[in-house]
Amino acid sequence: MEKRKLGNSELFPSVIGFGAWAAGKAGWGEVADNEVEAAIHRAYDLGITFFDTAPVYGYGHSEQLLGKVLQPFREKVIIATKAGLEWNTQGEVSVNVTKANIVREVEESLRRLNTDYIDLYQIHAPDSSGKTSIEETFETLNQLVEEGKIRYIGVSNFNVQQLVAAQTVSSIVSLQSPYNLFQRDVEHAALPYIKQLNIGFIPYSPLAQGLLTGKFNYLTRLPQTDVRAQLNPLFSEKQFVKNLVIIETFTGIARAIGKPLNQVAINWLLYRKEISSVIAGAKTVKQVEENAAAARWSLTREDYEQISRLFETDSSYAI
Repeated sequence: MEKRKLGNSELFPSVIGFGAWAAGKAGWGEVADNEVEAAIHRAYDLGITFFDTAPVYGYGHSEQLLGKVLQPFREKVIIATKAGLEWNTQGEVSVNVTKANIVREVEESLRRLNTDYIDLYQIHAPDSSGKTSIEETFETLNQLVEEGKIRYIGVSNFNVQQLVAAQTVSSIVSLQSPYNLFQRDVEHAALPYIKQLNIGFIPYSPLAQGLLTGKFNYLTRLPQTDVRAQLNPLFSEKQFVKNLVIIETFTGIARAIGKPLNQVAINWLLYRKEISSVIAGAKTVKQVEENAAAARWSLTREDYEQISRLFETDSSYAI
């Protein structure tokens, strides 16, 4: 599988990454550990070398499972995890990017991941409250680099202003943000900025959390325990119907191209060379195989532009 350099780091992730949010189980319906384990093995066999997780995914379960499966070939893969979101006994999540919390989190992640270093350590979300200074957060990460516990520093869900502030303290090699055909805000400022400064871009939710697979219809109703129903405006009742209308047209385009809907959606992202690796979530071997197949062909410029125009009118959502 093709690999692209991650910003100004020495990391070369596969262009398709393995997103391990669902591996944490919580909020993703029926998820079986043995199926996820098989999916991770299959991902590695298919040339996927970039695996992204976070402590908050299943309150540690995703990291633990990933660490168990990847241990035999740890040196041949890139593991990315995050810090800055903590949870209480009720499962309520809040931002905490203090030095004390980051130091605690990195030790717990190292233990769960069964490794003595993390390739890419990302702040999961910015501290919009301003309670913790940028200096405290990122000087702590600099210290972890010096100690050899993490190799590179990245950020997730940061806007350009927050990224610029972080860069005054640390060398930031990557930005991870939601980016798919429906959610294209990053095209306005983030992508031009990171391209200019040679920062890697890692899109998550490339399939809009399943919306761009074509598996939903007008009768679909997600349970309120599902993370998409709780957090993703694309699945609000009114917007969901509008999105399905657009997907009907998109399905016709994909049919003309001769590729499955999900592959076309992922390939549309790979068309942009600013993108280092697309984080595609998977719970089963079949899903991994479908994701990996998207990297084996390329859209024509004409098809890329036609698809882009179709989704231009509704592209300002954020998760």
